[in-house]
This record gives sequence, C-alpha cells and structure tokens, in this order.
Amino acid sequence: RMGDKPVQDNRDQNTIRVTNISEDTTEADLQALFQPFGRISRVYLAKDKETMQSRGFAFVSFVHREDAARAMDKLQGYGYDHLILKLEW
Repeated sequence: RMGDKPVQDNRDQNTIRVTNISEDTTEADLQALFQPFGRISRVYLAKDKETMQSRGFAFVSFVHREDAARAMDKLQGYGYDHLILKLEW
C-alpha cells in the first residue's frame, strides 16, 4: 500500500481547488481559463447529479507545480462570470 502513495501525493501537490465558480461554468471554461499557465493534466468540475449544473467548485491539476503556482498567483481573487474566484492547494 505504501508504494502507491508518492504518485498520488505528487499529483495532489499540483492540484488547485477552485471555489466560488458560477453554476454556468463548464470544464471547457476552466480549461480555457487555466490553460495559459501550463499543461493541465485534469479538470474536475463538481456537478449536481440531477441538473448537471456546477456545484460551485472544481479541481484543476497541472503537470508541473510551478505552473499551478503561477495560476494560483494570477487567478486568486480573479473576477470570473460575476463572481470572485478563490483558489487553494
């Protein structure tokens, strides 16, 4: 079991939790917003199972941590779709 841990940890280090996103936001929107900062390995947008609308938070994983850090620096408090984004590790 201990063997799988480093890979998981490494990916988590490059993942940003994005909150306060509007219910109209899509994965494609997030991809477009974060793409300029570097290669993205995954975008996960939490959606309501019935309405399929955004639940207001997402996870964006970058291939490189420095790209994630740059995105975090530039997009923290960024006004997007009439809401202010909040980013955290």
